[in-house]
Amino acid sequence: MHFDLLIKGGEVVDPAAGYNGRMDVAVKRNRIAAVEPDIAAGSAFRVIDAAGQYVTPGLIDMHAHLYRNSTYWGIDADAVGSQCGVTTWVDAGSTGAVTLPGFRDYVISKSRTRIYAFINIAYIGLVAQDYELANPEYANVEILERVANLNRDIVVGIKVRAGRSGAAKDLVPFQRARQAADDLELPIMVHLSTAPPDLATVLGFLKPGDILTHVYTGQTMGMVDEKGKILDVAKKAWEDGLIMDLGHGAGSFSFPVAEALFSQGYPPDVISTDLHWLSIVGPNLLDPLKGSAFGTTSDIRSLVVQVKDDKPVFDLLTCMTKMLCVGMPFPEVVRRVTSRPAEILGVKGEIGTLKPGAYADITGLMIEKGSFELRDIHGNVRYGKEKVRHTFTFLDGQPFEPMEIPSPPAWVQRVDRA
Repeated sequence: MHFDLLIKGGEVVDPAAGYNGRMDVAVKRNRIAAVEPDIAAGSAFRVIDAAGQYVTPGLIDMHAHLYRNSTYWGIDADAVGSQCGVTTWVDAGSTGAVTLPGFRDYVISKSRTRIYAFINIAYIGLVAQDYELANPEYANVEILERVANLNRDIVVGIKVRAGRSGAAKDLVPFQRARQAADDLELPIMVHLSTAPPDLATVLGFLKPGDILTHVYTGQTMGMVDEKGKILDVAKKAWEDGLIMDLGHGAGSFSFPVAEALFSQGYPPDVISTDLHWLSIVGPNLLDPLKGSAFGTTSDIRSLVVQVKDDKPVFDLLTCMTKMLCVGMPFPEVVRRVTSRPAEILGVKGEIGTLKPGAYADITGLMIEKGSFELRDIHGNVRYGKEKVRHTFTFLDGQPFEPMEIPSPPAWVQRVDRA
């Protein structure tokens, strides 16, 4: 019997299976067939030379916004994933109970990449820019549970945007999210941004296994005090088993906060992008807060976001590079974009690993050496010595060639800047 595909000579990094060294990876149909130190090239119909490259499981981005052409935020999952090695995505609340069927029909069913979803507690989802929780009646538990139970194969949790961007007038959405999560036996993912409510109030609704995203935010729901020390309530949340997600985004990553928490022993459980059209342009965003609801409805700024270039420059590789910069070893970076999110999503052993029997989602990476400028959303600059670069991807054992990323929507406006 011949293998369909053999990837030879790469440095395999797969924390789930315990692989870390030079090994060959063989594929039969859409599954990993073997991972061994030296598999004969003649045993496969197609051979890929991966010498000098890292070979990892297909990357998993556990926080992105993918409802393209139907929401303010949505990007093209396949186009972006093909360029950065992401083979599985999780949409973090773009869809609510009313809009999830369309997301399944028009995005998931038409995508090569695997896509799961956190369903928004607001049944309208994130169609507009902000304020989905301004009307508490949108947080309807009955309709959410009906739709979630009809879509158990893709719904992996419930999303709530805490703070001013969600614009909840009271704590009703949190109470209803807790009720629905308990009834459905699903986790809650909570977005941290600008108070109110404060961090302690939000944490009071969460249980072990729930997820906090934007944990390195520099906004007013942050996890450290003015001296960079972790808050007692945040420390307890970490120790109690809440899952901590990076969720970089266009307004949610601070180098000083990340460095402070790393120095105290608090790395994230998951590395994710919060990728959407305001974050995909990365450091080219002229005003990170422009167009975001970091105020009240009376002082929100334009929906049009200005960039100095409309080409995408930010993805999961950027987040991985930043974690290398703050001191996370590469195998631990890989763990947080492969096996750890797979565990959280309940698909351990199927994706996020190269163990024989798993789906043949495989990503090739290289680490460039040099000096690379990295910025957080506040303009703080660091210079990393390593940069993660994508080299190849196989999805279900088939080549996943880089695709052209579509032009941004009308509300992402290119302007010249000297």
